[in-house]
Amino acid sequence: MDKILQTALGSTISVLTLFILTRLIGKKQMSQLTFFDYVIGISIGSIAAEYAVHADVGAREGITALVVFTIFSLVVSFVSVNSYIGRKLLDGMPIILIENGKVIESGLKKTKLTVNDLLEECRQKDVFDIAGIEFAILETSGKLSVLLKSQNQPLTPGDMSVPTDYEGLCVNVIIDGKIIQEHLRTANIDENWLRGELRNQNYEDCSNILLAYLDSKGTLVVHLKNMELSMPLAQ
Repeated sequence: MDKILQTALGSTISVLTLFILTRLIGKKQMSQLTFFDYVIGISIGSIAAEYAVHADVGAREGITALVVFTIFSLVVSFVSVNSYIGRKLLDGMPIILIENGKVIESGLKKTKLTVNDLLEECRQKDVFDIAGIEFAILETSGKLSVLLKSQNQPLTPGDMSVPTDYEGLCVNVIIDGKIIQEHLRTANIDENWLRGELRNQNYEDCSNILLAYLDSKGTLVVHLKNMELSMPLAQ
């Protein structure tokens, strides 16, 4: 009976501690796991379970271990939010797996996916013929994003035989106030052109820009930092 009560007490403490720590970690831990978040989540769950059912793991040791792993997660989240380079190292980068209907084998090798895995992911996006895909990109969250060719998009151009313009990827050129030089080279533009476009839109300082990207038509779109919603979301 004493063991049952001890297990019940340990489980209760574990649940309450996990609830508090999960609130500190934030919603990303639950809704969009990165590789590091996944590892931390499994570790925290395992520690909580060990503490709940094993009497030789004391409250002090169990809670200390949970807090330490949570601190690791918070530090990684802080670095990811405040540093583009840190985010790139910790979370990785999106990888193109299909371009213009062709499978990019080097992308599959980087992600350690097989062709069958890729085809399954496409079918889950209701795409059964990869020839109709302009781009398929494996995001850092492990999810596959698919952009269909303009003639295969679920509106009317293809059905009506209306010719459409090429629709490429948007290119991020500024993230968190930092100019991404490698993306400028990808878009065949230089920093002077970028700064000229920013001045045309009355932006003199890149440090105030949260995100700037070139859309599929080559237009520079700018989003500033600290922009607030004009209307609060419903609770």
